[in-house]
Amino acid sequence: MTTARFLRHNKDFTRFWFGETVSLFGVQVTNLALPLTAVLTLQVSPEELGVLRSFAFLPFLFLALPFGVLVDRRAKRPLMIYANLVRAVLVGLVPLLAVLDALTLPGLAAIVLGIGVCTVLFEVCWLSYVPVIVGQEHLVTANGRVAASSSAAEFAGPGLGGLFVQVFTAPFALVVNAFSYLVSVVSLWFVRVPEEVRPPAKRHVGKEIAEGIRFIVQQRHLRVLAVTGAAFNFCYMFVEALFVLYAVRDLHFDAGLIGVIVALGAVGGLLGAALASTLVRRFPFGRVYLLAVIVGHGGPLLIPAASGSTISTVALVIAGFFLMRGGLAVFSVAGTSLRQAVTPRELMGRMTAGMRTLMWGIGTTGAIAGGAVGGYLGLRPGLWVAALGFLLAAVPVALSRIPRLREMPSQEITTPQAAPAA
Repeated sequence: MTTARFLRHNKDFTRFWFGETVSLFGVQVTNLALPLTAVLTLQVSPEELGVLRSFAFLPFLFLALPFGVLVDRRAKRPLMIYANLVRAVLVGLVPLLAVLDALTLPGLAAIVLGIGVCTVLFEVCWLSYVPVIVGQEHLVTANGRVAASSSAAEFAGPGLGGLFVQVFTAPFALVVNAFSYLVSVVSLWFVRVPEEVRPPAKRHVGKEIAEGIRFIVQQRHLRVLAVTGAAFNFCYMFVEALFVLYAVRDLHFDAGLIGVIVALGAVGGLLGAALASTLVRRFPFGRVYLLAVIVGHGGPLLIPAASGSTISTVALVIAGFFLMRGGLAVFSVAGTSLRQAVTPRELMGRMTAGMRTLMWGIGTTGAIAGGAVGGYLGLRPGLWVAALGFLLAAVPVALSRIPRLREMPSQEITTPQAAPAA
C-alpha cells in the first residue's frame, strides 16, 4: 500500500489532520484580530503592541524544555485536548470581556500569555504524536500534509480574518478561532490509536531536560538541524523586521501590494509542502534536503537585489519570498521527519522541546538585530546583511553528512550511546 493510500485509510491521522487544519485557519484569524483588538479597542501604543506580541513567544523560551519532560512522561493526546480546550476558553474571553466593557491591556496580555503557554504544550505534543499515529515510513508524507495545511492557512487565513473583522469587528472575530480549537478537540477525542508511555524509572526534571539536550548535541544530524534552523529563524525574523518598512519607504509599495507579495510567498510554501514527500520518495533524501536548503537560503538574495521598473522589482521580491518559503517548506518537512526518525520514542518530547527552544530562542532575537542593523546601516543594506546570513546558515548542512543520505535513517542506527548523567 502506498503512503498516500495508507494515510487516506488511516482514520486516526485523518481526524488529527482535519482538526489541526481547522485550528490553523482559526489561528490566522487571531493573528490579525487580536492585534486589531488591542489597537482599535484599547488604543495601545506601538511599544505596548510590541510587548503584547512578545508575550505569545516568551513561553517557548521558558516552558518548552519542562513541557518536553511532561510529554515524555504522559500520553500526548489528552495533553493536546486540554491545551486546545484552554485555548478555546482564553480566546473566547476576549469578546466576552469586550461586551462587558471589562477588557484591559493587562488582561489581554495575560490572555495572550496563557494562549502562548498552551501553544507551546500543543506544539511539543503534536510533533511527538505524529510518529505514534503513522509510523516512520509515512512520516514525510504526514508532516507534508500538516505543513501544506499551515501554508494554506497562511495564504487564505489573513483574507478570511480581514473579512471576519470587517463583518463582526475585531474582538468578535476571535470567536472563529475559539470554535476552531473546539473542532480540534472533538477530532482528537475520536483518535483511538494506542499510545505507549515509557517514563524513566527515576524522575528528575533537571536530569531529564539535560538528557534531551545531550541527545541533540550528540546526535550528528540533530545538531546540524538545530544550528541551521536557529540561524535560519534568526535571519527570517531579521527580514520580517525590515521588509515592510523597506517596501513602503524604499520601494513605495502600498499595503495591497505588500499583501499580494506575502500571499504569493505563502503559495511557495504550499507547493513545497505538497511536493516534499514526492521528492523524497523519488530522489535521494540528502540531495533533496540540500537542494531545498540552497533554494530556501538563496531566495532572500533577490529581495534587496530588486531594482529597475516597478514590475521587475515586484517580480524579484515575489520570487525571493516564493523561493524562500518553498525551500523552507521542503526542508522543514524533511528535517522534521528526520528528527522524528532518529529519536527514540521515550526522548521524542524532550528532543522536540529542545529543538523548539534553540530555534525559537535564538530566532526571536533576529527581529531585534534586524531593527538595530536596519537603523544603523539603512533598510536595503540591512536586508543584504540578512541575505548573507542566510547563506552562512546553509554551510553547516553542506558540510554535514546529511547530503549523503540516500534515505531517511532510523534511530536504531543513528542514536549515540547515552552519556552518563552528570
